Amino acid sequence: MREESTARNLQDYQVDPQPKKVEQSAPRRRSVSLSKFETFSIVGLCLLTLALMVTLVSMKVSMTSSQNELDSLVTQISKTNTSNVNLRQEISELSSFDRFSSFAKKHNLKMSDNNVRNISK
Repeated sequence: MREESTARNLQDYQVDPQPKKVEQSAPRRRSVSLSKFETFSIVGLCLLTLALMVTLVSMKVSMTSSQNELDSLVTQISKTNTSNVNLRQEISELSSFDRFSSFAKKHNLKMSDNNVRNISK
């Protein structure tokens, strides 16, 4: 009798290892065709985007080229200004009173107040 009650108890406690799965068929996915307007809109937007990208790259190249020209002009102006400053300094050195005095002594020239004229603007 003990065996019967134990067997009954075991049957009561047995659990199905895995419940049966009910297989569902996957829903069919149907692609919806695009209308002509939608197709033209998509193609148009793609072409517009491509045109804008090309324009942007072109503008960047143009801007870089202009910046390079500007830099070369600024460099040229700087060199010209430096040259002008050097020439003004040389003019000042060549037209100094001491140089005229040394030139006059070297060539035996004398300054006479009668030969000097004062000119005012």
